[in-house]
Amino acid sequence: MSTATPTTPAVRRWAVLLTAFAAASAAALGQAPGALAHNTLISSSPEDGKSVGTAPDEIVLTFNDDVMEGGNGIVVTAPGGTQVQDGEAAIDGPEASVGLESLTEAGEYTVDYRIISADGHPLKDKLTFTLTEEGVAEPSPSASPAGGGEQESTPAPAADSTPDDPMSALGPVGGAIGAIALIGIIVILLLRLRGRRPGGGDGDSGGTGGTGGTE
Repeated sequence: MSTATPTTPAVRRWAVLLTAFAAASAAALGQAPGALAHNTLISSSPEDGKSVGTAPDEIVLTFNDDVMEGGNGIVVTAPGGTQVQDGEAAIDGPEASVGLESLTEAGEYTVDYRIISADGHPLKDKLTFTLTEEGVAEPSPSASPAGGGEQESTPAPAADSTPDDPMSALGPVGGAIGAIALIGIIVILLLRLRGRRPGGGDGDSGGTGGTGGTE
């Protein structure tokens, strides 16, 4: 017949402590994988791989845990290769977002993102969405049309129509009339000068003297 070993208070205390330690260790090991896991993207706007008929004005990424500040970035590339994100990525708890410029190209857009998970490790990935022709934003009215449109020309100031020479307004005919008039004036002046010559006066006097002698 066996005899039970008596249990002292000290042994019982150690047994309780070991049991509590084992339970705490098991709980910690069970939670460790979740605590050390990277963030996971659970949704996005626009949705990954979807087509949209309205151009979005921002990209919103939602994760299963808070995103840490610092070192985050979202780059959005248009079908033609142009980056169309507007500003830096903003963080609000589990959400990371960035604004967009006006989307003027139809086709597939690529969203590359890098965020810092709650465990401090970076997470990099990408998603895409397609903008249909109906969703393309209208170009700004102030933008010049491709290829260069017609520009409104400024009319040149009207030239002074008053001629320097009044006779030039009559053209070649006016010039001929002016020349004839000038020649006529010169002829008249010459005739007047010839009539006032001294020889002409002596002839008149001689004629008068001869008449007196005859009488």
